[in-house]
Amino acid sequence: MSNYLIDRRTFLRGACASLALPLLEIMSPALSYGVEKKVVGKNLRACVLFKGCGVNPSAWDISGGTEREFELSKLLLPLKAQQNDVTILSGINSSSKANGGHKQDSVAFMTGRGVQSKFKQVQSFDQVIADAIGGKSPVKSLVLRGDPYYDRDDFSENYLSYDAAGEAIPTADDPEIIFNTLFRGFNNRAHREATSSVLDGVKDSYRAVVRKASGADRQTLEQYLAAVREVEVEIEQFKGDGDRERQERIAGIKDFPASGNVGERIKAMLDLIAIAFWTNTTRVASLMMSHTESRSVYDFLGVNEELHYLSHFVRARKAVLPNFDKVNQWHVGQFGYFLDKLKSFREGEGTIFDQSVVLFGSGIKHSDYHSVNDLPLVISGGGGGQIALGRHVRYDNEPNSNLLLKIIQMMGVKADAYGESTRSIPGVSELANFRPKSVDDGSWGILKEENGQVEVRGLLKLSVSVENPNLYYLELSNRTVVEIRSDFGAINSSHLDRSVGSVVRLSGEWKEENGKKVVTKFKNLVVQE
Repeated sequence: MSNYLIDRRTFLRGACASLALPLLEIMSPALSYGVEKKVVGKNLRACVLFKGCGVNPSAWDISGGTEREFELSKLLLPLKAQQNDVTILSGINSSSKANGGHKQDSVAFMTGRGVQSKFKQVQSFDQVIADAIGGKSPVKSLVLRGDPYYDRDDFSENYLSYDAAGEAIPTADDPEIIFNTLFRGFNNRAHREATSSVLDGVKDSYRAVVRKASGADRQTLEQYLAAVREVEVEIEQFKGDGDRERQERIAGIKDFPASGNVGERIKAMLDLIAIAFWTNTTRVASLMMSHTESRSVYDFLGVNEELHYLSHFVRARKAVLPNFDKVNQWHVGQFGYFLDKLKSFREGEGTIFDQSVVLFGSGIKHSDYHSVNDLPLVISGGGGGQIALGRHVRYDNEPNSNLLLKIIQMMGVKADAYGESTRSIPGVSELANFRPKSVDDGSWGILKEENGQVEVRGLLKLSVSVENPNLYYLELSNRTVVEIRSDFGAINSSHLDRSVGSVVRLSGEWKEENGKKVVTKFKNLVVQE
């Protein structure tokens, strides 16, 4: 049997193409014929999927339930089939320096700190991982973007990954070029034209490997090559050659960041990451699915407004909320698609999903107020047995840096601190069993009332709807509510959105309106729990 073994680094080679192979039974004993074929915690992959522009909090947040038993929210419903493959994380806050705007959120999401300067930041957590394990694969890390928008005023918004020197790592945004770079030895036009297909170029090498392969290996190889062909077809569709004169005119347009087919671009990027992980071409990847100030139009969903405009659903003064929710649902669905893709690729006795850590989320929560408390986050992948899935974990103002540190450690990197961390976050690898953040002790109610002034204590909540996209209210012990109806500027300057989910003490002017108690102007807001 040993005469039929091949090395783990075997490539399918042709005159102008080469392809790394997935793990096969016929590969060297140290990697395929050990005592246990499914190696837990080895050859792990890490992927970050960043979705800019935040969310509608009411459509994202999970209401009620327990850690193991809960109903997915509106925006998370696309993950229904994968509910046991994900863990939703609530109550995790980004750096306080990132509050109030777009400029800081992507940097804080990836580094755990606010912006250091216009051009230099601290090393992002994905690159901490890549520096430690990137040498075990041909490509240290993939840094990709699906959104073509580039902000010329706020440089830091355009990047997710920063190297050890704090320099931004350029993002690749053309799936065809990425595919060619990874799998075709993309050098010049003559080379590209000669290599019409990776698969055509490696046929002889493929036949030589198949002769040694077991039945299971042949099935794996067929699935692998089918997946490569699928991406090639997608890229050809993405190119959309069309009329030559029209294409020449499009090529002549300058400084036009908005791009069509953003959906096809993002899907192709996800496929490329999955195949790169499967072939061990790289073990670390980050993808900016949408820019934090995205100008992309999701017309393929029937949405004709820019994503950034939709995200300002309070100030838009139009019923844009349904379209904003539709775009965010689509992004969540693409995350689910990526997880299924990883699960479809076998490795040993498991799948690439089992040996991956995938973080999906946004650097801001409320898309119009740009709050960075209670970030919308989902973690997935088996993590080599280090992630307890199928849960909703509610934290109590946990720093995002603690989560990033945990991921760094799960990837086998020795680290005691990262960003603004206070500890390695608990409740990811094991059941959290956290106590509820705010428990009604019977004291939530109106404390003082006279001459149109009120002082009230209660649980601050937010309700977003098309009819009323800006309704905050206090829930009292007697199950009545006191609404807070103030203008955008007052709510924004007081950072009211940061305190949602906390018990607060509030004073201000109030009145009765249609049988409801309404605070029209508040003066003092104190978070008590």
